[in-house]
Amino acid sequence: MNTSRLTGALDIGGTKILAGLIDQQGDLLARRRIETLATRGAEEVIARAGAILNELLWEVGADVVALQAIGCSVPGPLDSKSGTVIFSPNLAWRDVPFVELLHRQFDVPIAIDDDAHCAALAEWHLGAARGTHSAVYVTISTGIGSGIIIDGRLYSGAHGFAGEVGHITLDRNGPPCSCGNAGCFEAVASGSAIAARAREAVMSGQKTILSAFHENPALLTASEVMQATAAGDAVAGQIIETAGDFLGLGLAAVASAFDPQIIVVGGAVVQANDRLLAHARAAFVARAIPPLGSLVSIVPAVLGDESALRGAALLVTARMEEASHV
Repeated sequence: MNTSRLTGALDIGGTKILAGLIDQQGDLLARRRIETLATRGAEEVIARAGAILNELLWEVGADVVALQAIGCSVPGPLDSKSGTVIFSPNLAWRDVPFVELLHRQFDVPIAIDDDAHCAALAEWHLGAARGTHSAVYVTISTGIGSGIIIDGRLYSGAHGFAGEVGHITLDRNGPPCSCGNAGCFEAVASGSAIAARAREAVMSGQKTILSAFHENPALLTASEVMQATAAGDAVAGQIIETAGDFLGLGLAAVASAFDPQIIVVGGAVVQANDRLLAHARAAFVARAIPPLGSLVSIVPAVLGDESALRGAALLVTARMEEASHV
């Protein structure tokens, strides 16, 4: 185990924080997952994330001086140059000086980028999109985001907001989205959307085993819908199929916009249910403009919940190399 020069990585999501230490060979030496507890505020979330990195350093027997840099994956939109999270609906953050707050604990280079951008980097360097020159990574979790690789480079857009595909409107009369609009891709196909449909089904009196999970239907989660689907529950299965149909519709819009070689689909929701991706593929073929439906591959991510974490480490390493050549 080489602990002389380590890169810290943080993946901060709406429900979990994943922290890790990566050595110069790219090996993940240690990792830890904790709840985000976003309601406690940005300062506490960031302080707890930093504390976990310190605990991991102790766990691998390394001193803090071994930590060379920290890469951070955070749901955006954000300003990666200033290190500020401009608006993160799933964390309820606005104008959070993320890098400044983390610098209170660590005097090392720190880089942040959107979580899906980081995951796209990892899947392109190490995972399902390896060997391509044009790829889009789409994550289906609490929300929906994406990262875009064009000609081997991460595309951030003119203002750093490229990849916010979760807020493409798919149904203008659809359910409200956390961004303030209605019928967004995220509002109809994410884990949050699946949970919302489950709550509606139980509250409307539909016959489903979902009603047995909680006395209060508001506590139902997408994971429990997956469990009910696996148990053969028809209502849960229909909820998954509906989400899959919307997912395919959204991916068709993404393919029309970027014409990638491959679309990699990741996130906890997709990892937990093959049925969702199967319906998404069918809807994609039906909705994508010919001949994109047959040209663009829709494949699952292969790095699991470590994609954004590993991408964050790749990100800060690349930024440091760029800075050294200026």
